[in-house]
Amino acid sequence: MASAKTSGTTPHALQRAAQYIRMSTDHQEYSPLFQRQAIAEYARAHNFRVVADFEDAGLSGLTFRQRPALVQLLLDVQNPRRRFNTVLVFDVSRWGRFQDVDEAAFYEYACRRAGVNVIYVAESFSNDASPATSVMKALKRAMAAEFSREMSRKVFLGQCLNAQRGFHAGGPPAYGLQRILVDSKSGTRRPLGLYEYKSVQNDRVVIAPASAVETSLVRKMYEWYATPLVTGETIARRLNDFGLRNRFGRPWQAQNILRILSSEAYIGTNVYSRTSSKLDTGWQRVPRQQWIRAENAFEPVVEGRIFCTVQKKMEARRRKPTRDEIVEGLRKVVVKAGKLDQATLRRYRSAPSVEQVMHEFGSLYEAYKEVGYIPKLAAERSANRYVERRIEMLVADVTLEALRSRGHEARYEKHTDTLCVDKWLRIKLAVRSPWLIAGHVPYWVARWPDGFPVDFLVYGRIERSAAELLDFHLFPRGSLVAGAYTVVYRHGQTHFPAYQRPDLKSLLAIPQTVPLEALMGHSLASERQ
Repeated sequence: MASAKTSGTTPHALQRAAQYIRMSTDHQEYSPLFQRQAIAEYARAHNFRVVADFEDAGLSGLTFRQRPALVQLLLDVQNPRRRFNTVLVFDVSRWGRFQDVDEAAFYEYACRRAGVNVIYVAESFSNDASPATSVMKALKRAMAAEFSREMSRKVFLGQCLNAQRGFHAGGPPAYGLQRILVDSKSGTRRPLGLYEYKSVQNDRVVIAPASAVETSLVRKMYEWYATPLVTGETIARRLNDFGLRNRFGRPWQAQNILRILSSEAYIGTNVYSRTSSKLDTGWQRVPRQQWIRAENAFEPVVEGRIFCTVQKKMEARRRKPTRDEIVEGLRKVVVKAGKLDQATLRRYRSAPSVEQVMHEFGSLYEAYKEVGYIPKLAAERSANRYVERRIEMLVADVTLEALRSRGHEARYEKHTDTLCVDKWLRIKLAVRSPWLIAGHVPYWVARWPDGFPVDFLVYGRIERSAAELLDFHLFPRGSLVAGAYTVVYRHGQTHFPAYQRPDLKSLLAIPQTVPLEALMGHSLASERQ
């Protein structure tokens, strides 16, 4: 049992102490009541009076951020007006099972540096700063961390074994499938509802086809996609036009369709461990060869033949063409259509996509040079576009330098003319010369990109064949209709005075503000962890 040696105290005076309680699901025998009783007995025997209570109930000891009571305890320790000078903890493992043993030592040292002693009431070593005590604490911390690692390994192996035997390892079933509870004693089977789970440890859950309506719709999705010209977007649009909704009553989206089409569960294969998040290390993708797969684990919904056909088509669409393949595809389009532009590329499904061409070459004009195609543009328009492009690159370079000098992480994507700042803010750059009404009245138009998401459109105005920027317009998301051409400036005045700027100083201030979406995303991620 630890002793109560603390500097500056008398053996008969009651000392004020706080107690820290933690219970996790792996050690139910260390219940809060059991810990409180042990701490109370130690306090009576060593003249302590507990004046503050901190409890993390049902929480893992792996990380600091998941334990609000410990966070509050350390905050109170730093408060000079605190009511205690000692923290009583049941044992080292209740303080935490941190995978880095130095982290547990650091939090204890932070208390000691603030004048608060940490006592482990159930440990055999004395509460002093002797070398033997330090060695024992380090050993206990390492043992606590190793216990978590060993438990994680055993749980994972058990889940893998259940998956290999064809049992469901957790998570909601896909559309067209349902969970079936199998009683370990009687063998009876009954379906589980949306928020129903097994309560007996030895019971098992398997996957089976759901209602005939859902399974027939899944088969129809596979049949549609197996035809040459159908895509995930096509299927989602078709289902929504029919008034059909998914299991949650929401409209279908392309990613929902593609997720269904790629799931091996529809051919009766149980797949487990595609992602991993062991010991709170964050989710990571597991290599395909390490997945746990059990074929014919349950009744299939679709035939294996059509499933293989769909997978081959999806793999072909996911494959990125090489530079030579893109060039060859562009040349075929020129031979067939006699011209080469964005509209023509989008019309031929076998042709490289506009996005692939721009990602590979940076612009369509560079691709034209590679193919040897001369675009049928007026000489003046071609010259204007060259100037616009050159000034866009200059604006991008100056803005990048200014952002980086202010400590931001910024990069420029040439194929989309987009600045990405601090991995969350996307800014589209556009420098344009005017169009002409009746050949002599200038006006400027802007187009919000509809092929990829951006947060701001920075629109710079120049005169025809001139290299001097007149002004800028900073359009936030939602201010312009995506994909449509909007008149920005005509008859000597802007149509958007609230967004007009003489320079880009206000643009540099935008990254200083954290977006609400980022805060919400961080909060939700913390709650999930």
